[in-house]
Amino acid sequence: MIDKHRYALARGRSSNISDQDRTIDKFVTDRFIEIILEQKKIFNRALIIGDKDNFTELQLNLIGIMDVTHINISKELNSKKIHILPDNEMIPDLGSYDLIIGLSLINFLDDIPNFLKQLKELLSPEGLMLHNFFSENNLLELKEMFSKVELEVYNGISQRFMPVIDIRDIGDLINNLGFTDTVILRENFKCFYSTFREMLTHLRLMACTNFLKVKENKYINKHFINNLLIFFENKKIDGLFKLSFDILIISSWKK
Repeated sequence: MIDKHRYALARGRSSNISDQDRTIDKFVTDRFIEIILEQKKIFNRALIIGDKDNFTELQLNLIGIMDVTHINISKELNSKKIHILPDNEMIPDLGSYDLIIGLSLINFLDDIPNFLKQLKELLSPEGLMLHNFFSENNLLELKEMFSKVELEVYNGISQRFMPVIDIRDIGDLINNLGFTDTVILRENFKCFYSTFREMLTHLRLMACTNFLKVKENKYINKHFINNLLIFFENKKIDGLFKLSFDILIISSWKK
């Protein structure tokens, strides 16, 4: 499903773009901090997956969680297990994290069930796992743009967006893995763009680009791009194009 070369390019390009305040990971980190502060438990050791520029770690430090470890699977470019954690024997601290946070990177994994199963091995009893998943309503305006333009240009629709996990499916998956007291919240934030390039730059910053391995996709040529620009301009309200990010915030405990 994932083209690893295009995936590596997208992650590398993301790391080279100047950051912005309105990004998925910063938004969900704020929500994660709120959830953490609502708990009676004091967390001492955290593991974060996919923390860009250590932003989430710094937010944890501000609330007193200083012992933070990172796993950045985007750097495991030459590993056959790029999309899951290393084998258990390679991790000396199984069961020692009382807090695990997965950021938007986890949405681009090939084997999410196995990934979550391995995270459970790292989580201590009474430990909390926090993740976010894109919902079926994520980027609806962008999906509409591509589907309508492609229908006009090619009389068909290609798969250009990552498959998303249904809210019931992810809830069932987490519970079947043995987590308990799972809570799923639907969160939405909107961004507004004055130009098509501004929107693309922001999406690339968050690595929200197409790196699917789909050979049947129609080629995006100059004519296709021009039609995207026309759609973008026609959908503006008061000079701005609205793009909605719809995210599932998930908290689960290991008993």
